[in-house]
Amino acid sequence: MSWTEPDDVVDSWIGANVPDDDDLIQKWIDRAEREIRFRVPDLQARIDAEAELEPPVTDLLETAKDVVVAMVTRVFRNPEGIRQTNTTTGPFTESRTYGGDVPGGLGVTDDELAKLQGARGGAFEIDLMPARVPSWGFPWRL
Repeated sequence: MSWTEPDDVVDSWIGANVPDDDDLIQKWIDRAEREIRFRVPDLQARIDAEAELEPPVTDLLETAKDVVVAMVTRVFRNPEGIRQTNTTTGPFTESRTYGGDVPGGLGVTDDELAKLQGARGGAFEIDLMPARVPSWGFPWRL
């Protein structure tokens, strides 16, 4: 079962050179979703559990789609995996630098992974500072 469809990628595209081969887009979607399932093994179970809630507690399925679209878009925008390009015409130079560890590669960023893992910090926090300081100061200042 795929979370994302080729139309999700095409509809999210900004700029020129929109991919138009739905079969190729679906292949890359499948690869991206396999990578996500490998890195977040419980994701499908969490998506299924959330689908049973009314209303859903979070938008985990939509977040998963967003991550897949971002992963596939990075591949289609830079299929050759180029880090930097320069084009010079007369006195004008255009430079483009692609970010990420593997530009144009099918990878999930740390930020995207955190969104899918649901890591939002600990269950509680402890404030080690008192709410107010006594007029005589802290005990260790005696």
